[in-house]
Amino acid sequence: MAGKLREISVWDDGTGTGERFFCMTAEPGGSFEEELHSLMDRYRESGGDGGDEFLLRFHVSDPARQSELLSRVVKGRRSYVSIVGQPPANGSRVALEAWHLGGMLGKSKEETEEGTVLVARRKHYRLFLAGRRTAAVCGSHDQMQEEFRWLDRVAAAQGGTVPALVHRTWIYCRDIDNNYRGLVEGRNESFDRYGLSPENHYIASTGIEGCTETPGRLLHMDSLGIAGLKQGQVRYMEAPDYLSPTHLYRVAFERGARIVYGDRSHYFISGTASIDAAGNIVHPGNVKRQTVRTLENMRALMERSGGSLSHLKQAVVYLRDWADRDVVECALMDSPLAHVPHLLLKAPVCRPGWLVEIDGIAVNGAGDSSFAPL
Repeated sequence: MAGKLREISVWDDGTGTGERFFCMTAEPGGSFEEELHSLMDRYRESGGDGGDEFLLRFHVSDPARQSELLSRVVKGRRSYVSIVGQPPANGSRVALEAWHLGGMLGKSKEETEEGTVLVARRKHYRLFLAGRRTAAVCGSHDQMQEEFRWLDRVAAAQGGTVPALVHRTWIYCRDIDNNYRGLVEGRNESFDRYGLSPENHYIASTGIEGCTETPGRLLHMDSLGIAGLKQGQVRYMEAPDYLSPTHLYRVAFERGARIVYGDRSHYFISGTASIDAAGNIVHPGNVKRQTVRTLENMRALMERSGGSLSHLKQAVVYLRDWADRDVVECALMDSPLAHVPHLLLKAPVCRPGWLVEIDGIAVNGAGDSSFAPL
């Protein structure tokens, strides 16, 4: 499957500050070490070893056994590295996604026992990725609150607060059918503490099945922050006639966030499923029709925000049951995602009735000259 799919996309305006996105899945059949080295060779040969690497996220089949070797392979890398237990749906042991930012003036990476923070400096902005490495408390509710308390300290070190600086999170939840409610309640209470509401908006997010190598760690979160934004640069993506605001079913995250710069826009689409304007599951039990509806919802979000699905640069497709992979991939090949690098992973969604979820990053040239370029 990997050889048939587009694996790299580029946004480039010719100024040397372009961006590249990679989505690559190993060919199945080898040991983890063999598949990992083959995948990294392919990534390197495709230009993935440059100093502009910002994010490198691995999706693996067995993090308890594989994380030690993977950590050795990527040791010393000057980018933010994330390892998530989400098996590739093609039966291989490892897949990767990467985001490269051209034109960085510098990068700094701080790794402590508590977590990792990677800061990329541009002329007018600082983009940072952050993730906690350990859990000192038990239960998904308390661990979710712990994640945000640690992120509070990260944001303060960047000169702001979580609501002001953090605009995208990816939350991975071990055994989501049992632990998602604690995630939701812990996040809701954290957002209440920040004073966030449907009126002044939450943070774009994906909350999905995923695990670390540590069995007692029920949650971990990757967060993207941006320092230097002015009022009006963050715009929230909505299509309420297609998919409901999340607070209607008592969760708190934005459907997507558009960040407008002088030269481009970034679109961070949260995990999106087959949902309607009232918050109901559409096409229960039919994974093909759920995939089509999910794409319709994503299209509506993009088009209401000055973009289109053709502006997607990468996507991650999460399946509850990897037996559905061929049906879902066939539906994707009949959509704009046929031309977008994407991964297909086994990762159940927050409600058992949702069989597929998709998130993604889009970039286009719809900037606003009243703001500084990225």
